[in-house]
Amino acid sequence: MTGLPPARTVAPVTVRPLGDDPVKVAALLVAAWSEVRCGQRPFQQLVPLLSPAARRRLAPQVPPRAPAARQRVTVHKVIARRPRPDACEAVVLVRRGRRTTAIAVRLERHLGRWRAVELTAPESGLTPLPTSSLPTGYRRRDAFDEVAEEAEDPIAGAG
Repeated sequence: MTGLPPARTVAPVTVRPLGDDPVKVAALLVAAWSEVRCGQRPFQQLVPLLSPAARRRLAPQVPPRAPAARQRVTVHKVIARRPRPDACEAVVLVRRGRRTTAIAVRLERHLGRWRAVELTAPESGLTPLPTSSLPTGYRRRDAFDEVAEEAEDPIAGAG
């Protein structure tokens, strides 16, 4: 005998996955981002959930670490749509104290996980990043298009 204590087996540390539901991921991500903005959570915790572009874009919005008043952040409502199977666009209504704010988030599947490629609150003052869900060359139609079409169509313009 060597006199050493018997070896102990330790269960490997596992990270609980957020799941495959992008709506739940959007809600959790926005709640965590709100806590980062309040100084209640470190930004580093969000890094695995953000694309590199989103991370670079959001990092300057993180306030300097200071003791924050503890206000509970709750997700009030999530409105989501799936423009493609590998993308989800959502608006998440978040309450903190008496204030409710809307935060837009776009998630895309990357290496089997949902990651935010955009996360913007209206009060952030940032312009949204272009998304890849619209076809190349797509341009929204407006009233000027309808007037131009009527001028080109002699029958529609005669009425």
